[in-house]
Amino acid sequence: MDLRDRNLSPENLKAIEQFIVERRLGYQPFIFADRLEVGEGLRFHDGEASSGHIYWPDAPTEIQNLLVDCPEHFRECNRNLRTIYEFLLDTLVQKFDSNISHLTFAEIGCNTGYFLHGLGVRGAKRCLGFDFTNNKKVFEWFNQVLGINSEFYFAEWDSLSHSLRYAEIPEVDVVLSIAVLCHVADPLQHLAYLCDRARKAVLVYTPVTQDNNLSIEFGHPAKYPKALKYPLNFDNDIRLSIPLLKLALEQSGFGELYPIPCPQNVSEKWKAWFACQQGYIALRTSESKTALSSDATSDRLRTIPGDAKLTLDKIRQLQEQIEGMESSKFWKLREAWFQVKKALGLPER
Repeated sequence: MDLRDRNLSPENLKAIEQFIVERRLGYQPFIFADRLEVGEGLRFHDGEASSGHIYWPDAPTEIQNLLVDCPEHFRECNRNLRTIYEFLLDTLVQKFDSNISHLTFAEIGCNTGYFLHGLGVRGAKRCLGFDFTNNKKVFEWFNQVLGINSEFYFAEWDSLSHSLRYAEIPEVDVVLSIAVLCHVADPLQHLAYLCDRARKAVLVYTPVTQDNNLSIEFGHPAKYPKALKYPLNFDNDIRLSIPLLKLALEQSGFGELYPIPCPQNVSEKWKAWFACQQGYIALRTSESKTALSSDATSDRLRTIPGDAKLTLDKIRQLQEQIEGMESSKFWKLREAWFQVKKALGLPER
């Protein structure tokens, strides 16, 4: 996103500079001024060994290790990445006849909100972002500058319980998943969770394998700092095969799939990079929810063995008796007496 036409004030730029120093900005491709640009386009293009993701000639010394060595190449890589990102947004909006003023959107792993802010500028009714890096103040800055109202909520995906911690995504019209499935150890469950919260559509853009089978490839675990323990430490380069990705969307109730083509106005190397990903706009064709939905019930009719049923019935009876005892006056007097004995230093027995 190029914000140079917004005529940012010195105060606006000072706030951005502070976000960069705090390591809150750098991943998504933004231009704030001719002398100030951030984004990971260079690393996507040249590989992990490439240096820097910030162009800021007069940057303070504490972020010198984040600065780029070749500004021209860096800016060209970011330009191509922005072209792809804007194409994803335009393709999504066109699927709704270029009018999203009545639609609500949500995204897990929103980072600093590139896609949500882009939807807000395009007229979205409401945009909600969720991420484990607290970017609330960054969102507020973009809202003020762009005249939008993107909402940020601190949250973290839990691959052990297949649920979102610290927040809950409400049901919205469209859910976005942009390069997030490749960072969770349970990509199928994560995708199911997202689909259950989308009334109309899901936009998925993720690295994939070229395997024709239903398969998942895992990159080497614990790439990032503060990695979780095995088996939750698979946090990098998780790739679904295209047949599995399509099947997962269809099984989640999204049977109308539209592949997102590569924009033609990017370089050949970026077209090759795009070919390693797969993007779909998936429209809901069934009201059914997945097993992760709280109101989902099992399709299997299980017969509980007699001895197990007796054990379960006995446990329920005992629980009911305990609940009845705890609500009685005698029980409350008993608890009060124990408190008095404790206060007086008397033995419990």
